[in-house]
Formats: sequence, C-alpha cells, structure tokens
Amino acid sequence: MKIGILGAGAMGSLIGAHLKKGGGEVYFVDVFDEHMKAIRETGLVMELDDCPEIQRVFPDGAFTSGSEAGVCDAVIVLVKCYDTAAAVEANPELFGPDTSVLTLQNGVGAADILEKYFKAERLGTGVIKSNAALLGPGRISGRLSFPHSAGGIDFSPVKPETPYRHVYGELERLWQAGGMPARCGDSTERFIWDKLCLNVMYNGLGALLQLSNEDMSTREDGYLLMNEVARETCEVARAKGIELNINDYLIDRTGKPPFDRSRVKTFHYVSALIDSYRKRKTEIDFLNGAVVREGKKHGVSTPYNDAILRLVRLMQDTYDIRYDPGS
Repeated sequence: MKIGILGAGAMGSLIGAHLKKGGGEVYFVDVFDEHMKAIRETGLVMELDDCPEIQRVFPDGAFTSGSEAGVCDAVIVLVKCYDTAAAVEANPELFGPDTSVLTLQNGVGAADILEKYFKAERLGTGVIKSNAALLGPGRISGRLSFPHSAGGIDFSPVKPETPYRHVYGELERLWQAGGMPARCGDSTERFIWDKLCLNVMYNGLGALLQLSNEDMSTREDGYLLMNEVARETCEVARAKGIELNINDYLIDRTGKPPFDRSRVKTFHYVSALIDSYRKRKTEIDFLNGAVVREGKKHGVSTPYNDAILRLVRLMQDTYDIRYDPGS
C-alpha cells in the first residue's frame, strides 16, 4: 500500500518510519527542505528510548511537494492543525478519488477542516500516545510508549461502515509489523479526548510560563490550575457522551515531599512551549479552544480554559511588541 505522510516532522517521521519498517511503501512530504534532503541521502536516524540501538530507515521518498510522491492509497496528516487547509491545498497530487485520509493531529477540530475537502467515508481520526523530537535534519529522538500507558496509535474511520475499511486494517497491520503499537477500532473519540485533557492541562500554561511539565505540576498554584482545567474538560466530554473520569487527571501534592529537580533525568517541555519560545503560533485553538467551543455547544461553563485560551492568543498577537529593555 502506498502511504503519504503529510507533515513529516518529528512525529510524522516516527510513525512513517514504522510503516516502512512494517513493509509499506511510504513517502514523506514536509516543507522542511533540509530534513527531507537528509532523509533522502542518509535515511531517517531514530534514537528511541525503547530501543538500545540507533535505527536508520529509508522511506521510498522524502519531498517538499506532494507532486513528487503522487497519488497515495492513504495519506496521514500530521501538520500543525492550523496548517491543515493550506497543506491539503498545496499538495493535491497526493489525493485521488479513493485516497483515505487519516488525521493523527493534536487536539480537536482538524477532522472538521478535512471534511471540507473529502467525503466522511474517506476520513479517519486517531491519536498518537508516543513522543518524538527533531534533533536535527534527518534525525529524531523519542519513545513509542510511556510507563502506565499502552502507547502507540489508536485510530478509526469516521464512518465504521466505510468501503475503505480495509485500508485502516492494513495500516494497523503495517504499524504492528514495524514495531509500533497500533489499534484500529470503530471509534477513537474517547482516546482523542483523553489526550486532549492532558494537552489542555499542560500546553497552554507551558506556553505562557515557559516551564517544564514537572515544574508546573509540582507547585501548588500550577497543579490547582491544571486540576480546574481538567475538571472542565471532563465535564464537557461527559456532556458529549464521552466518559472521562476526573480522578484519572487530578494532581495531588498533599503529603508529598518537596519537589527535587536534581532527581529528574529528563524534563518534558510541551510543543506549545517551544512554539511560544520561538515566537510561533501555537495550536491553542484546537486544544483549550476546542474545550471552550464544545462547552458552549453543550451549555458547560469553561472559565479556566477560556482564560488560558485568551491569554495565549494575546501572547501570540503581541510577540513583536514585547518589552525589551535593550531597545
């Protein structure tokens, strides 16, 4: 099966490499020219926590334009959510009349954008519970799963009765054959909202405060804020008919010893923090913004998520006029 990875940054490279390892015909498409060139010339180098040896994988192509890859049986979309429409419109050659399109993007809302371009029977949604970071062109680090988590990919077609169901079954087979945990079901909405809850707890605050997850969640004001954000998200999910248990997300520091930074081997910095540090747009509209939008639809108040959404938007809109003592 011919597969296109539209948005082959760190996460796209990780999941695409495992499809290739499983026997798929895989093409990377990404605007980062140096990254694509390095992969074409020397392969994708992966340093994974789960694997003691460095891996090198050669996809069938790595390009900056879909025109060089051509029509695929399946395209997996992993660009930033706010770039979804632009990426699809810039790479029409990837999509034929029978191409299945699977979004594994962060947050909630990308599938709605894709439905403007493709019939629902051709669409799939899912979530990745793995981690990856770009170390440099052609080189990533990451891990496929975390402690106490199944890890990997949960995904499903938007329409369970789709005539393209076999495509999703083949993706599951290829990922598993390549060593990536993957599960294809009938609905992934609960998995998506589970990850959304974790994302809204950390990403917005991380972008605003420039602090690691460990530092934010171990200080009283930080974990109390996170708990309120999680509580709102679970209430919205339940209003939508998705059962999330708030006790799975609450952070409790009661009776625990003071946080010792010296004992932490690796600090976790969320993608929104990196984006804000580099003065780039974040995916806040698809994270806390999604909770606010869905809350309004279902009559659930979300003041904490709304405040974080507005603060991050304000920060993004004023990158160029921040106080600079040297100016």
